[in-house]
Amino acid sequence: MKFLCRMQVKFPESMSEEEIAGKQAAEKEYSQALQRSGEFEAIYRVVGRYANVSIFEVESSERLHEILSGFPMFPYMDIETTALCKHPNSIR
Repeated sequence: MKFLCRMQVKFPESMSEEEIAGKQAAEKEYSQALQRSGEFEAIYRVVGRYANVSIFEVESSERLHEILSGFPMFPYMDIETTALCKHPNSIR
């Protein structure tokens, strides 16, 4: 199953720069492992925002929930998820 996820990150103002840097480092490690596994197909920065648009290819919606809730920054994310299917006009 293919999913499009829009993710917006908002850290609490009370969080220190050191805590944020730690979350960012853990996030990078986690997301790159998922990319290497093939479940995390693509990630794109949304210009001008602390946000991204990502494509996941997973076996089920339950697996996607497991992946998303495993992100170190998950408690600070607003995530919008859309299930995708191939368009009949697509040549790829």
